Amino acid sequence: MVHSISRPQNCVVCRKELAKELARDSDGIHQECPRCGEFKVVDAALHSLEDGLREELRTKVSGWVFEQFRAGGIPVITKSNLKQIFTRPIPSVEERAMRLLVEASRNLEHLGAYINLQASRFEVSTYSSKREDVDYLLVVLEEQNLVNCTTSRGDYEITPAGYRKLDELSTPSPASSRGFVAMWFAEELNSVYSDGFEAGILRAGYDSLRIDKAEHINRIDDEIIRQIKASRFVVADFTGHRGGVYFEAGYALGLNLPVIWTCKKDHMQDLHFDIRQFNCIDWESPGELAERLTMRIEAVLGPGPNKSLV
Repeated sequence: MVHSISRPQNCVVCRKELAKELARDSDGIHQECPRCGEFKVVDAALHSLEDGLREELRTKVSGWVFEQFRAGGIPVITKSNLKQIFTRPIPSVEERAMRLLVEASRNLEHLGAYINLQASRFEVSTYSSKREDVDYLLVVLEEQNLVNCTTSRGDYEITPAGYRKLDELSTPSPASSRGFVAMWFAEELNSVYSDGFEAGILRAGYDSLRIDKAEHINRIDDEIIRQIKASRFVVADFTGHRGGVYFEAGYALGLNLPVIWTCKKDHMQDLHFDIRQFNCIDWESPGELAERLTMRIEAVLGPGPNKSLV
């Protein structure tokens, strides 16, 4: 039985904000936090997020949730992907500074608008556990002439050089750590995504994204195109033979992005003849899919920047 709770509860991820609890049942919890964004945690992973969790690990989880939510998904924290999140490194100082610049550019009324950087989203988007970290990242941006402090209240503005840097960051980059998953959004495949696709991509050292709920003002197909352009590779799963998956895989090929082809074994016989020429991972279970996907990604692309050395 699902219980909807309107009274705010402590966010189980960051423990720093009161979150709206959207649902709670025997499978886990669904919350919307003003700091982390909207997310779900399966019951088996909840005990790992209890109060004794080290601040560094909590910062990693909070940053990962925010990043996934910002990209248009509702992340699901499972016991499997939580282990991968714990072992991945915090982004470099330079990368965190660029994340701050990107977050500062969101929802500006006009070019040169003043930005108040006190909101908690600037901490979580940069994997910062304290406000002092954000202040230091601002120094990094100022030294590169990407932002200027413009008022005595501490407001900032993005400089012309900053906008040029934002243009650079918005173009497809071979250094991206993201794998875009194109798949059928059937409820029975939710566990396949979290325990198969996401787990396999995380183990290979990359981030996983699928757009099943778009938190943006763009058309959904426009947002999908934007996210594919920002990805390092695409995983296309043809289980259910959805037309959108064929389109997204074809679009990625047009961008010369690597595409990794997958399909549930009992759906293989219905693959379109154009797809049968590719080496497709024919999976039967999420665990098998995760293992084979990790090996395929590392064989094609090499280990990602978040690959654990532990």
